[in-house]
Amino acid sequence: MNSDETHKRNTGTKDTVNQRKQTKATRQKNTKSNLSESEERFRLLCEAAEEGVAIHDNGVIVEANQELARMYGYELHEMIDMYGEKISTKESWKIIKEHIATGDDKPYEVTQVRKDGSTFECSMVGKPYKYKDRTLRVATFRDITERKQAEEKFRKIYMLSPECITITRLQDGFIMDVNKGFEDIIGEKREIAIGRKSTDHPLNFWVDLSEREFMVAELKAGRDVLKREFEFRRSDGSIRTGIYSARPINIAGETCLIFILQDITERKQSEELFKQSEAQYRLLADHMKDQVWLMDLDLKWKYISPSVEKLWGYTLEELIQLPLDKLLTEASFPTVTAFFSIEMPKALAASPNYSLKRLLEFECRCKNGRILWIESSFSVIRDENGKPLSLLGEGRDITERKQMEDSFRKSEENFRHSLDDSPMGVRISTIEGETIYANRAILEIYDYDSIEELNNISLKERYTPESYAEFQIRKAKRLKGELGPSEYEISIVRKDGEIRHVNVFRKEIFWNGKKQSQVIYQDITERKQSEEKLKETLDTLRRSISTTIQVLGTASEARDPYTAGHQRRVTDLARAIATEMGLSYNTIEGIRMAGAIHDIGKISVPPEILCKSSMLTNIEFSLIKNHSQFSYEIIKDVESPWPLADIVHQHHERMNGSGYPQGLKGENILIEARIIAVADVVEAMMSYRPYRPALGLEIALAEIENNTGTLYDRDVADACLKLFRNKGYQLT
Repeated sequence: MNSDETHKRNTGTKDTVNQRKQTKATRQKNTKSNLSESEERFRLLCEAAEEGVAIHDNGVIVEANQELARMYGYELHEMIDMYGEKISTKESWKIIKEHIATGDDKPYEVTQVRKDGSTFECSMVGKPYKYKDRTLRVATFRDITERKQAEEKFRKIYMLSPECITITRLQDGFIMDVNKGFEDIIGEKREIAIGRKSTDHPLNFWVDLSEREFMVAELKAGRDVLKREFEFRRSDGSIRTGIYSARPINIAGETCLIFILQDITERKQSEELFKQSEAQYRLLADHMKDQVWLMDLDLKWKYISPSVEKLWGYTLEELIQLPLDKLLTEASFPTVTAFFSIEMPKALAASPNYSLKRLLEFECRCKNGRILWIESSFSVIRDENGKPLSLLGEGRDITERKQMEDSFRKSEENFRHSLDDSPMGVRISTIEGETIYANRAILEIYDYDSIEELNNISLKERYTPESYAEFQIRKAKRLKGELGPSEYEISIVRKDGEIRHVNVFRKEIFWNGKKQSQVIYQDITERKQSEEKLKETLDTLRRSISTTIQVLGTASEARDPYTAGHQRRVTDLARAIATEMGLSYNTIEGIRMAGAIHDIGKISVPPEILCKSSMLTNIEFSLIKNHSQFSYEIIKDVESPWPLADIVHQHHERMNGSGYPQGLKGENILIEARIIAVADVVEAMMSYRPYRPALGLEIALAEIENNTGTLYDRDVADACLKLFRNKGYQLT
């Protein structure tokens, strides 16, 4: 290509671009002019819509609502005049242009592109309409990404299901889809099955034509077909046993059938083998050391293993004739009947292979009169259809273990006697907080006469509201298996309403064979009362110090009318800075006290120097500089919880050591003094002085900002600047 041709091509391209820009500008101008009359009405409708809405002119967005901008991640003004190709993938833009060109107003799905480059699935529908001399389109947008993901997830579950699933039209049996399980169970490829009619299919899924007719009749009557057992034929001609379920569903306005088939051939074969080996299992039971027996659902004996006959001394015939209350002791008979009345209904209503959850312990009388303890478990035996047939019992002799537990219980009783005489309050409680043992000291603390009386009062009534709330938290942790604190304080309410404070020591122990909590109480009411009196004394001292500080601050400002209120404003700003920095309440209180008297040393400076309107001499300035040293001397012997004297002594020190009177640097300066230093400079520069007018906020903040890290602590300076510039703080 020669240079002339290249020039023509480039010139032509530029002309085309310019023409497109002019056309776009003209179109936008005309469109916006046409829309101006109804723009407000459209905007109100758009903003009320929950979907994205836009008006576009041949693919260019001329108006949109806020929801559309949010959907694409743009600001609303960024989307106006945007060409639709920018927010669509190439494939989707082709689809959109086809719909625009044909004027199709049916919904369609495309992939769209957000401002950050991420994509999402979108359902769109556009409707053309005439407005004056223009043809525009109103399009609505709905983000369907989650729905598409859910459909894909369902599709994967459907395809990967091990069961055979087919979807057919109910009217003519046309096979619309089958899953991977179809190939595994039926033995034929999906591609071959899809598109055929199930009635014409050579496999003839249902061996018996009447079964098919039954299913279709049920479905057309609006009834689901659930778990029907039948035989079906695989593609290799083999006959298998299966269970199927079928129900009608609506797909695109058509009534379809979803058919789910589970191959149970192996399970049926296993059941047959189980029946064949039942005699072998019975032989095994006959030689077990543990006791095994069968009972019907009315608890009548049907079979006992030889180990039962050997241990109890009864034959099966004798047990059948023996009433249950004669076999069991008087103590165990109610326990056994209560057990079965609760557990049997649960077991019979449950799924196959369900075992009665609790172990049952009972005493039985042997034929020779000996009493044995038996621990047993039970399972329900069912037929192939899941129908309960009988009860299988398995037991073992635990008499020796029970004797050991009895011996242990006696040793526990001895231990209990030692607890009864303990001067410390001792409780044994359940995890829920119920008292199962309390010694005399506990009853005296609560002022109750017995454990029964104590338990009749709920924990909520025995504790103060605060202590009860803390108990609920500890209880929740214990129920989760967490240990919780071993020592803590609670406040209890005695029988007469008096509140007592108790220090508690808790540990886990075994009590009567079960894990319980041992709680030891120490009454600390007198100690708490002493602490409260001490706290009140300290509070009084703090108030006294505060009053003294306030008087001293007022006295120092009385000598300098031009700086009246200076110490208070510095204090307020210093406290705000400290709060912004997240310092403790105690530190902020110290700043408040020190700030109120940080210039108290000025009472030693002659008033004529303080109020002088001209430049100070070196001697006069040195007298003023000495005010921080005088402040220190005045209050150094004042007893206070805070280092007030050191704070006021250091409030003119600077981070680089250029301050006075000690020339301290960096971390050697107290944080309280660093905060008051910044507040002092800002307030002084913003206030009127005899020798100069007020300099204003911006000059004061510039001073702090320009000398951050050099003269002023960086964290303090940042907090101060943030207060004024971001949070609107004002000196009052």
